[in-house]
Amino acid sequence: MLFSTFDYFVFLPVVALAHWLLGGKGARATLLLVASACFYLAWNPVDALILVWVGAVGFGVSHLLGRLKPGGRVPALWAAAVLMLGPLIFYKYAHFLGENVAAVVPAFTPWVKPKGHLPIGISFYSFQALAYLIDVHRGQAPERNAVRYATFLCFFPHLVAGPILRSHTLLDQLSRDRTLTREDVGHALWRLGVGLAKKLLVADVLVQGVVESVFTDPTAFTGIEVLTALYAYSLQMYADFSGYTDFAVGSSRLLGFQIPENFDRPYQATSVGDYWRRWHQTLSNWVRDYVYYPLGGSRGSGFAPYRNTLLTLLILGVWHGANWTFVVYGILHGLAVSLNRWWRKRPAWRAPVGLPALGWRWFLTLQFVVLARILFRAEDLDHAATVAVALTERWESVSLPRWSLHAWIVLVVGYAVHFTPRSWAARVRDRFVALPSPIWGVFLAAVGLLCVRFGVGDSLAFIYYAF
Repeated sequence: MLFSTFDYFVFLPVVALAHWLLGGKGARATLLLVASACFYLAWNPVDALILVWVGAVGFGVSHLLGRLKPGGRVPALWAAAVLMLGPLIFYKYAHFLGENVAAVVPAFTPWVKPKGHLPIGISFYSFQALAYLIDVHRGQAPERNAVRYATFLCFFPHLVAGPILRSHTLLDQLSRDRTLTREDVGHALWRLGVGLAKKLLVADVLVQGVVESVFTDPTAFTGIEVLTALYAYSLQMYADFSGYTDFAVGSSRLLGFQIPENFDRPYQATSVGDYWRRWHQTLSNWVRDYVYYPLGGSRGSGFAPYRNTLLTLLILGVWHGANWTFVVYGILHGLAVSLNRWWRKRPAWRAPVGLPALGWRWFLTLQFVVLARILFRAEDLDHAATVAVALTERWESVSLPRWSLHAWIVLVVGYAVHFTPRSWAARVRDRFVALPSPIWGVFLAAVGLLCVRFGVGDSLAFIYYAF
């Protein structure tokens, strides 16, 4: 069930109405668990077995840790991590590892079947369950109520593609009474409308109108067209994933929950490190807290901080997929962040001030992020090389790319909105919430009609469903 479909806009109000009609925290948690199960089972019922396995291991071992002696807790945690991440490694990485071993050792025959079906949401709920177990190991009290724990793990607004929630964020809210205010409803409907517009009016239009054709046959296009397609793909990525987050935040708010944001205008970043603090924030925070800090973070001297940065960004890259393109993508971002750190540590370095200094830092950061997207979108390194070569060729006669006026308007307006100050969006949202309630319905209906009129006709799957 896609967020941006009619089915979901029927499913969500029914669940929300039933949720608020029920009395008591336990009954509401049970309803949300049942609704989340129905939501997930609509994809592929067999995949639910993996979700149940990961959740059961996390719940069981979290209670076991408190009974073990200190010397046995770390081995138990490692064993649980292997059991919980085993399905993720098998489905997402085993074939990639087998192929590469076979390339080095010709006599080796990979026993893993070719890459195929990836259980929906497996990367997200696996990381979330592992974080919960680590937090319990660090001293957080384990959740005693199995229904609340299961609801935390498979809460349908964020189950498939995040945000990656920390256990205390949702468990604390599940364990107390919640109310629904007029402001909550207004904020929720605003986010749902914005998410729908981002997905159907921006992301899907750009992928079908610009991106897909260029990456299918980059040699058929000029350098300026390939470059424009990279900018279109970068905007598509942002509109698609932040649109999903809008749905997640809005749906949660309608059910009385506050969940964290995942994006903060990432293409306004003035360094690659700043970009990762703005892009997919819950994943960036996850690897920071559970990888970067345990490795030592920025403490120490010599190469250690740079090693920690490189390993963290490498994990961020590989998390997105089992492909050498993501390995190189993570390494490039790690090198960029490390280079920036090294430059700032130079004795003669002084922080540039003023608008011109911020301008060139922003410009260089944006170009790096956009060009690195080649690796994110390409099927393999050969495909990435083909796109990169096409980008450098046929610039002798520069003319406007051959996109439709519709695609051009979406591209230009999309970036223009992205680069507006954050306060502008907050002001528009607050004015919307202050409007009479019937206007909210008119707003959602208008967005829906615009999607029917100017969308591509079909709601495409969100990009991060593949991760």
